[in-house]
Amino acid sequence: MKKKDIVYYARIQPSLGVYDVLELIVRTVEKDWFSGMDKRDKRVYLFNNKDIDKLVFIDRKVALNKVKEAEKYKKEVYEKIERTM
Repeated sequence: MKKKDIVYYARIQPSLGVYDVLELIVRTVEKDWFSGMDKRDKRVYLFNNKDIDKLVFIDRKVALNKVKEAEKYKKEVYEKIERTM
């Protein structure tokens, strides 16, 4: 992996009900970690090199399949709002 490569982050956060694939541009590559910037909202994500092929993928289809598989077994997230008067 090198700077300016395109990778795909399978963002799976079941407790928040978030299941999506983000397209990232690699910004920094170091020995143990790398960072990528989301092409849409310009947020930067930091990853350990161990996350490659677990959370971050070169192929978008692989990332999408990972998200779809996780979404099959998701639990419903309910938001409880209490009003105090």
